[in-house]
Amino acid sequence: MMTFRLLLSKLWLLVLPVVAFGNTVNNTNGAFCGWDPAWEDNYYPIVDQFSLVSPDFHAFLNCPDSPFCSIQEEDQKSQNIAEWTAYYKGVFTEKELIDIIYKRPVGWFLDQEGFESYNDEVGDKLNKPENLFFKKYLALAKISQHASSDKSNGNGWYQGETDYYGGDAGKIDKRELLSKALELVATAPDDFMRNRAGFQAVKLSHYLQENEIAIRYFNTILKKSSTGNYMYYRAMEEMAGAAFNINNQVLAAVSYLEVYDQLPDRRYTAGVSLRFLNWNLLENSYDFKKLNENNDVKSFFKAFHGRGNVLREMENISRENVNSPYLDVLAVRWLDQMQSEVFEHTSNYYYGDDEDSAGSNAAALGFFSKDLLKNKNLKNKDLWTLILATTQLYNQENNKALATLENHKPAVGFKKHFKRLKTAISFMAIKSLDRQAIKRSYETIASDVDLHTHKPTVAAFFNHISALYNEADNPIASILTSINYDSYANDTKYDWAGVGTTHAYSWEYDSKYHYLRDDYINNFDLFISRSNPTAFEKTILKRMKAAPKDYVHDLRGTYYMRKDLLEHAVIEFKQVKSPEVFWEKGLRTEIFSASIKEYMNVPFISMSNGFHEDYSAVLGENAVIEREDLERENYKDNKIKLAETLIKLKQLAQTQPSKTADYYYMIGNAWYNMSYKGWFMNDSYYIGNNNRNELAGSSYGDDDSDESKIDDSFIMYQANDYFLKGLRAESGSRETKAAILFMLAKTNSCEDGRYDYDTNTYTFNICGQHKDYFNQLNNEYSDTEYYREVLKECSWFKNYVN
Repeated sequence: MMTFRLLLSKLWLLVLPVVAFGNTVNNTNGAFCGWDPAWEDNYYPIVDQFSLVSPDFHAFLNCPDSPFCSIQEEDQKSQNIAEWTAYYKGVFTEKELIDIIYKRPVGWFLDQEGFESYNDEVGDKLNKPENLFFKKYLALAKISQHASSDKSNGNGWYQGETDYYGGDAGKIDKRELLSKALELVATAPDDFMRNRAGFQAVKLSHYLQENEIAIRYFNTILKKSSTGNYMYYRAMEEMAGAAFNINNQVLAAVSYLEVYDQLPDRRYTAGVSLRFLNWNLLENSYDFKKLNENNDVKSFFKAFHGRGNVLREMENISRENVNSPYLDVLAVRWLDQMQSEVFEHTSNYYYGDDEDSAGSNAAALGFFSKDLLKNKNLKNKDLWTLILATTQLYNQENNKALATLENHKPAVGFKKHFKRLKTAISFMAIKSLDRQAIKRSYETIASDVDLHTHKPTVAAFFNHISALYNEADNPIASILTSINYDSYANDTKYDWAGVGTTHAYSWEYDSKYHYLRDDYINNFDLFISRSNPTAFEKTILKRMKAAPKDYVHDLRGTYYMRKDLLEHAVIEFKQVKSPEVFWEKGLRTEIFSASIKEYMNVPFISMSNGFHEDYSAVLGENAVIEREDLERENYKDNKIKLAETLIKLKQLAQTQPSKTADYYYMIGNAWYNMSYKGWFMNDSYYIGNNNRNELAGSSYGDDDSDESKIDDSFIMYQANDYFLKGLRAESGSRETKAAILFMLAKTNSCEDGRYDYDTNTYTFNICGQHKDYFNQLNNEYSDTEYYREVLKECSWFKNYVN
């Protein structure tokens, strides 16, 4: 079955036009790294299309990413077994028939050696003279089920075949099997068994490409019965395939439509077969039009396969039968396409209004629905009221949609859909942070089990409010409010009990550097500082992994620290009541050293020049990492100690002029190491050394993200400023000055290059101040030990000098 489905999906994508009921949904998630979001991941199905129609029609609902919404497996144990059970009237029980037909090996039916274990009580009954025909038929059926069409070459779909016929399929002699089938037809004890054998004859003739003979066998052997016709319609399906092969489109269409109507377990394969018919030819065929049977199915498949105007076909169906289930399916497909735009969401877990959402098609459907609701013969008024309300919502007539829903009293089975749609319309009307309106919508959902257990409704509400917080420059509250809606499936109830205590994983929440803006921090501080929070706001705050005020103090302290406003940073950090949530007890003093190499996949301390070791009395004890699972580069330095140490170094640079260059060199190293180029990024970015690509921002995605990207270039500028202060200091060893020059070249990195197609080589060149500082290092400090170390370890400098 998997091979068949894969082949069918590929074929379908090539030939099936999308039935466009409205505007195309914008794919707001984007595609990256070879991944494309699925259709069902782009919207909230407030109205569950699958619960509005019979399961027999689920395959034909709105799932444009796949040929069908679901695969309807051939449940032969239902109608087929039921007919066998009725035929034998207690001679064999249903359980025994399932065992005989589906479980016993063909070798036993052929009396081959090695299957003696099946000579049991059931086997004894089957070997009685009156049942030997049944045994012969089953032997034929079990062999022929592995036969494949000459046209399919044994490995693909062909007019109704639904299995992958590999292995020994090519060794099966269909001609011999056909002869045996005809023998059984001639000796069948009654019409029931004759139909079974006749089915095998029609199928095998079809597979042998003897199409006219297959049609003749169907017409002469098969008979409709008042007791059971499952195999009659299975044979009709094979006959339809033969008719298609000889381009008898009318016979093929009428037969496939009849099979589709009569056999629910064959609707999937019949639906596939109907896809390949020439509907334009059929539309103009007098013979096809004069056959009035299954007109609703004809119109349905024309619309479903995109060969006819959907609304026109719906009108055709309604004239024949206003209560046709096929009319309902087309309407529900349309409903789901409209709500996919109205309740669209994005990769930020909220949806926005579609500015171009009004469409003439939806308006026409609205008029059609109104007329249909006036029809006295219409039974399913609940469904069509939902359809009408959705068209009004789609056309931005929200008040009309609410009135339509509120003026109708639905039956029990439809009440939940009405409630969910009304609730969604109500919270969508909230366009600003109206706390009381948000509270009312929240409490409405919380008090109704049909609402708070329905994941799409819950997620749509929270993510709509999340969008409002984001628009109000409060992205922290926004991400806390959001629900990571990553699944369309709503067959399991949403755990409302955990909606306030469980915070869905968010890389934005964990990588807090996105929020290091004064207005973001202040807006969130106001949010958590209200003296009378609403029930909704209390729920959101329960999601926080830390005490809200601690979170703000840590974030604001980090904001100040990054800006080199260290005294302000210390004041904030010291107000954190549970610092262990945010940082460790120690400080990695190697942050004040530098390295020549830039290998980011090795521990920094292994490449450090060890400058910090000479100042252990000033810097204090170096942090010892006790956790074996924690890389040193991901250790969270004690930010109070870090800020206070930077303050101390600044003061010493002013009061100990003989060491000024050294102190400024260490401060510059600290800022460089905390920048996006360093090894200690989690001190200023809340991410580890291996996550530096996250800081690349728009370089790795859409350039539109530049507007929201935090500008952190000042961190590198601060490093540069302190290095310059050290270089300009009157005191300081030549070794320190050489080291400072090299770090100035790194902070002012400038490279360009070109590719030589003649030699297949890429030439790198340094430029700007990068080049100027290398010049100065080369011209003025070539006698230093540091110069010799750089010349040995830095390929950039070595190539430059050479």
